[in-house]
Amino acid sequence: MFRPDPTSFALREEHHRATFSVSELPQSTIRVTVHGEIDATNAIPLARYVEKRLGAARALALDLQTVEFFGASGFAALTNINVACDRAGVRWTLLAGAHVQRLLRICDPLNELPVAVPVAKYSRTGPGDRKLLVGGDH
Repeated sequence: MFRPDPTSFALREEHHRATFSVSELPQSTIRVTVHGEIDATNAIPLARYVEKRLGAARALALDLQTVEFFGASGFAALTNINVACDRAGVRWTLLAGAHVQRLLRICDPLNELPVAVPVAKYSRTGPGDRKLLVGGDH
């Protein structure tokens, strides 16, 4: 079990097309947010990043809602995170975007990972959803 370095807790890390960041929430909860792509080059660094920040946390929210690609090695990282949280006694929740959900339907058909209901905070828009901002109503 890694213990977090208090001076580097809020640091952001970049690992081959992915950015990991952490923030502290009330009630000893941490939120790790991932943007970009998770594949074989950065799945292990993701698991390590999360494990290093568990420290004295009682809860973890792993936010993968904006992940644009999620490979099978990402599932292995989630399994490692699940074990690390269990060992540390940390309750955790996975906020999964569409790409993560797609892989979880295949790799976690029994819903063993703690996936939360998606939040509408991050929604994709299509061309029909955009409004013309210049030129008035036509």
